[in-house]
Amino acid sequence: MKSSLFNMAACAVLLLTLGTGTAFSAADNAVVHEQRKVSYDGSYYTLDLIRVNLKDPTIQVKAVAANRKIGSVQNFAEMMSNNHAVAGINGTFFDAFTEDIDYRTPYGVLMNNNDLFYSGDKDVSITVSADKEARIERLAVGSSVQMGRFASHLNAVDQYYGDEEREAWVFTKDYGDVADEPGVKIVIGEDQKVRSISSEPVMIPPGGKVVLLSTDRSLEQVSGQIKVGDKFSMNQSVTNADSKQAIPLQRYQLAIGAGPKLLTGGNVDIDFERDGFNDPLVTSQANVRSFAGVDGQGRLVMGTISYSTIEQMAHVLLEAGITDAINLDGGASSALYYQGKMLRKPGRLLSNALIVQQKEQPQVQLSVNGQLIAQKTGYIDRGVTMVPFRVLLNRMKAEYLWHAEDSSLHMTSGTTKVELKPGSSTAIVNGQPMTLDAEPKMVDGRIFVPLRFVAESLGAKVQWDDVLYRAEVTLPEVR
Repeated sequence: MKSSLFNMAACAVLLLTLGTGTAFSAADNAVVHEQRKVSYDGSYYTLDLIRVNLKDPTIQVKAVAANRKIGSVQNFAEMMSNNHAVAGINGTFFDAFTEDIDYRTPYGVLMNNNDLFYSGDKDVSITVSADKEARIERLAVGSSVQMGRFASHLNAVDQYYGDEEREAWVFTKDYGDVADEPGVKIVIGEDQKVRSISSEPVMIPPGGKVVLLSTDRSLEQVSGQIKVGDKFSMNQSVTNADSKQAIPLQRYQLAIGAGPKLLTGGNVDIDFERDGFNDPLVTSQANVRSFAGVDGQGRLVMGTISYSTIEQMAHVLLEAGITDAINLDGGASSALYYQGKMLRKPGRLLSNALIVQQKEQPQVQLSVNGQLIAQKTGYIDRGVTMVPFRVLLNRMKAEYLWHAEDSSLHMTSGTTKVELKPGSSTAIVNGQPMTLDAEPKMVDGRIFVPLRFVAESLGAKVQWDDVLYRAEVTLPEVR
């Protein structure tokens, strides 16, 4: 569990109650597999298809890297197991034949909220938005931090899976109270200026952040490039390469860039030059292939096809009711997994994948004052919505402290004071006891409690979107 000067407070998450007014039970057809033979131009092709209902609130889709490290490779079955996938498919192309087996370069975009952010050079992407819609888009992405004369690729925000060479991570108060991972740490104040540089554990300041640098960078080297008072800047950008429109990162759940594009709006749409492909293995030769796309019902579809060319595959997918699609890596990289079964076993270790997870409880998105919070989700338990307290309270600008001596959480906003305890169904609001709809619980080292109670007790309003399973929290206007 993440260390903290406030013990459990470093990982704490508040349970916030929200009556949705609707009951939900996980549908059996949220993730379905079908195998079919399709005839095209005098030949038959075998399709293995997995269709995913993205509107099902138990469903989560992700782009994942092997061993959670860009450039790594891993057994595909292990990748599925390690990420608790119910379904999955190989993702973008990668350098499978380099002599350097320690780093296998992916070729396309790999993006998963703030957890994975890699630009690549293949921009035609399968994407899933925060509004739970799958699309084929051309994306340009960027991720970096800069301080003084120092600049680095930004690996992730508020996520850390271990040290990687030449990388940087950013931690905010959503992550915890203390950054104690190995490496040089630069503390950034609320004014976005460098406060200190250290290799020791440091406090994450309210309104500020800590930049962690990988251990291949020494304190002496970093101190020669960064000085106290230097301005900090962070770039996390997603731009539609066709419209040139910049899109907020939190609007995406995932993006995997591959190609070439196969279908657009129910029509074959193949342009190798436009999509940057000239290798005959892709453009003209037949092979086992993988693909991802969208069907006529708006479901995410992923699958494999028997030996075919790109053009043959596009026409076969049209016959299968798919309207938009791109080609993924293929040949020995083709891999497809469904409910514990390997439908297509790859012939090599793989670099990355698109996976589907299905949670036991409906997952809830959280938005505060119109700002959608990427990655940090709540859940519904017996009609009560539970959300991470740090994420909510940090954006409500409420003060909070964990009292280890009596295991209580104290929150303050304006003149309102609220006290909660894990395992207790009673809250204390301005000295008066009140009964909670659900008691705070500890789940995976984090505390969870009722949303509507906490948000409204601290003066906010809550609205519910029962299509997206999104809680919209609106803060009171400051007069």
